Amino acid sequence: MLTDRISERTRAGLGIITSGRGRVTFMLDALTDLCLVAFAVWTVVYHVGLALRAPTWVLLAAWLPALAVLAVLYARWAAPQGNVESPAEPSAETSPRIDWSLPALAMASGVVAGAAAGLHGPGFPWWPAWTFGLLSIAATAVAFLRGGYATADAGEAPARAGRGGTLIPALTAAGFAVASLFVVNTDADDSYFVSRSVWTAAHGRIPFRDVIFTQGTAGPVAGEPPVSSIEVLVGSVARPLGVPAASLLWYGFLPLVVFLAVWAMWRLVREWAPRRLLACFAIAAMYLLWAGLSPASLGAFHLLRMWQGKAMFVSALIPLLYVYLTRWAERRSPVALCLAVAAGVAATGLTSSAAFVVPMVAAAAAGPLLATGRFRAALAVAAVPVYPLAAGALVALAGGRNEVSGIFTDAPISFSWVFMSGLMGVLAGCAIWLGPWLARRGAPALMVAGVAAVTSVLLVDGVLDFIGTATHAGQVMWRTMWVVPAPVLIGLLATVQVRRALAPLTTLPARVPARVPARVLARVPARAVGLAAAVPAVLLGVALLLAGTPLWSHAAGSRLEGRPSWKADPIELGTARAVVRAARGTGTVLMPPLYMRTVPLFSTRVNAVNPNTHYLTNLPVSRSSIDARLLLTGLVRSPKGSKPGVVQVRDALARVKVSVACAGPDDRVAVRLITAAGYGSGRRVGTLTCLFPAQRDGTFATG
Repeated sequence: MLTDRISERTRAGLGIITSGRGRVTFMLDALTDLCLVAFAVWTVVYHVGLALRAPTWVLLAAWLPALAVLAVLYARWAAPQGNVESPAEPSAETSPRIDWSLPALAMASGVVAGAAAGLHGPGFPWWPAWTFGLLSIAATAVAFLRGGYATADAGEAPARAGRGGTLIPALTAAGFAVASLFVVNTDADDSYFVSRSVWTAAHGRIPFRDVIFTQGTAGPVAGEPPVSSIEVLVGSVARPLGVPAASLLWYGFLPLVVFLAVWAMWRLVREWAPRRLLACFAIAAMYLLWAGLSPASLGAFHLLRMWQGKAMFVSALIPLLYVYLTRWAERRSPVALCLAVAAGVAATGLTSSAAFVVPMVAAAAAGPLLATGRFRAALAVAAVPVYPLAAGALVALAGGRNEVSGIFTDAPISFSWVFMSGLMGVLAGCAIWLGPWLARRGAPALMVAGVAAVTSVLLVDGVLDFIGTATHAGQVMWRTMWVVPAPVLIGLLATVQVRRALAPLTTLPARVPARVPARVLARVPARAVGLAAAVPAVLLGVALLLAGTPLWSHAAGSRLEGRPSWKADPIELGTARAVVRAARGTGTVLMPPLYMRTVPLFSTRVNAVNPNTHYLTNLPVSRSSIDARLLLTGLVRSPKGSKPGVVQVRDALARVKVSVACAGPDDRVAVRLITAAGYGSGRRVGTLTCLFPAQRDGTFATG
């Protein structure tokens, strides 16, 4: 057994309790680590395959033997060298004593910054958010350096979860995984991501060119370099198994990754929370479940969209990266550093956004190490973003149009998209700047301070604009907010210890009235203090219930199915399948947009006119071809609104080579225009009215 080969020294170095529950914890931790390293190796193999243009069976043949080797190496070499002991609980003599004014200034400024950021949507000015955020992190930095938080003997030992410390997180992760099978929240981006898996499974090759709109006759979609390897992995595995790639993705990969993402969050809670780990974890999980108001929220990228590489990146890999970096900063574990480097490689295989998000995560870890004089440790962290930066540089040097088109998202918009507005935004903002004072003392507190520092700089007016201009990625600058593991930081709010929070007041002179609460608290019975400890978690839970929107609700755009389902509307999917069959396996089909975006999920021989307008406008074809597809999309989008002329419709249908043209049953104007353009034999296909082009003999290709 793998666990039998791991020494007690290894478990201590990895922060694992060696009880019965600890063995289960170790197994799940090991599973997470091995999955990450396995995918990192696949990403390297895939990138070599990009250069060699190798078929996918060759990639699998090179990758699969490495999986067994990885398990053996993990069992043999996982024991970290050097200091493997957890930091000791500081004594009264070594505990950091901080001037009361600095934490008061840091926390008060953090609350102001968090409130300003969260309430900007309703009309609060933005400048207090970053101004007081910078002030808060500056006061925190000075307090930490002066007060001893940066010294080795100031660290707290990792807290133990106690009873249920393995069972509850594991059952929660399993619950999330099962729920992912039944919650359907369609996403237009699947027309790109899932289509790559579907095409790979059908052809056994890496899709180097466009496979959404054409049969590979157009170049790749601009702004979507073929760096991501996860879609090809799904297609490569589905091909020998003989199952549809979308089915493997949604019935196999999705629940597995959701489980690992929740467990990764629990691992970060174990690293950062000073106490009440289960309360912290419960609030973090609840925040994810009730963050359904924004389609760009961390909750929406968790349970609702985890099959996409970018969602795996922000939900699973970012927490793991902070776990490894915290262990490296605290224990100097070579294994943790190697896993952090592997996480950087894996991030590149999940999303091209890793090229600018991973360096920010590394900066959040390296900054505190540099500030505390640990230059070698900080230099080692610099290895983490090397691979994603190198991949981004190679893409830029390869030429072509790599700029992402779209609307630039400045700091206020980015914050409100990811962390939402109102009370939800206020909670996230306060958690960012109060986090350093809530996390476990030592390396975790310093790491959280680094996260707050990087976030504060990003929120300054003009910074995101500068980064977006330099990287040609202005349209996705909102993803820089992914540097914040907000669920865990919000969970830390549930660990507030009133006695500890008022501890600085005991250093005040006796004549100062502010010292009275600390004296009174010291006389409160221990049982009452224990009950009061649950108050922050209860208040946070109530706040999330009142201010949040459940991910599975109709307000979040979700629908609950009675059985595991594809992430597409069943009526739209069934109609699209029928229309593709009517096309006789060739050509291009025209339908209302909601139907067209399902075509790439299952078809590789028949394309839709316009599954996704964003990708269409970035397609490297002539402007007239794009305009023709947009004109046809507008023709069948809705019975309402203006319609193009007959001549325009005829020319567009011919240019795009539409083999089946369908409109809604109530869109009589569109049906009349398509008929006037030379199409006929109208009949009902699914929920649509479809017409077919005339053949040379005057008949119609009715399918």
